[in-house]
Amino acid sequence: MDYSELKKQMSEQKVEMTAKERLEAYNRGEEVDFIPYDLQSPDPALAEIFGYTTSQFGKDIDAKIGVIKRRQEEFGIDNFNVSLGLKRIGHSLGSVVLAPEHGIDYVEEHLLADSYDGIDALEPVDPYKNDVLLPILESTKRLKDKFPDLTLSTSVAGPITTAISVRPVEKALRDTRKDPDNLKKLLDICVESSLNWFRAFEKEFGKTNTGFSDPVTCQDILSRKQFEEFSLPYLQKLIDGTVDIMGMPPGAHICGKSNGIWEDLADAGLFFVSIDNCEDLAHAKELVGDRMRIAGNVPPVNVMKLGTIDDVIASVKDCLQRGADSPKGYILNTGCQVPLGTPKQNVEAFIYAARKYGRGARMGELPKGLSD
Repeated sequence: MDYSELKKQMSEQKVEMTAKERLEAYNRGEEVDFIPYDLQSPDPALAEIFGYTTSQFGKDIDAKIGVIKRRQEEFGIDNFNVSLGLKRIGHSLGSVVLAPEHGIDYVEEHLLADSYDGIDALEPVDPYKNDVLLPILESTKRLKDKFPDLTLSTSVAGPITTAISVRPVEKALRDTRKDPDNLKKLLDICVESSLNWFRAFEKEFGKTNTGFSDPVTCQDILSRKQFEEFSLPYLQKLIDGTVDIMGMPPGAHICGKSNGIWEDLADAGLFFVSIDNCEDLAHAKELVGDRMRIAGNVPPVNVMKLGTIDDVIASVKDCLQRGADSPKGYILNTGCQVPLGTPKQNVEAFIYAARKYGRGARMGELPKGLSD
């Protein structure tokens, strides 16, 4: 399919619900116009599609407003996630984080780069007293005023992923053997800092959906023993604390191999798990689909960025066939963050395919669009 044909067919599709209405009806077990869909951390890529730099989107409230407005009008995305990303808590604790004009932010200098000197004096961050987090709260207030009907949510990094924005990853992994006590102190500070952010968010905006991304907790990086000692207990604290604050558990995205910890995440009370495209949605559905929602997993690079319109459509259809009848529900999504350089036509192809093949979706059933 070429782009002109894609645009023609999209113009003929009927959208009968807002994203909020669709998700609420889906959660009630009702049939919806088409499957709920999302894009994993899309804003940097969408900002560049709409003519802004990633730096502008990160710093300029007008750029944020422009991106939100256009993605709502053009892509039907009427929610906005205020994400602290993988490094913002580390930045707020004292690491030096830089954001290039075009690209993803990175840690230039870790607070605990050389040693744990000073960790006993390090305290969880208070968003209302922090020069990194307070401006994010203030800009979110302005966005909420501008878009009062926007479905608002927020997300942080998982505990051990947050920790490596304070302590370099190779040293943190070494600490699991050489200095576990100090690493655990750091993990507790990371969890409480994230929960403080959720507390501030709930105070300002009420109870909202939350989530976390935790690439370091995957099986490609942590052994089973490391996961059980240095990740799972702190994930449990984050999940339990989030339930206390928001009244509902968070969802999570785990990059890389994660099938060996899905049951642990379900046991911990996670609401949904978003899995990388290296994992099989059908396997996730079989293993934990009756205990938590699953999401994913159109390949972000090989399909969304580098593939054709037809590649995107085929991948969406395949994901729906593998995961859409999961008992606790399924959200169509990309397998990881939408990459910078993803063409607009491929985002549109994703949405077109969600509407076409996800038509007539209901929790626990394959959409009617797949049988057309």
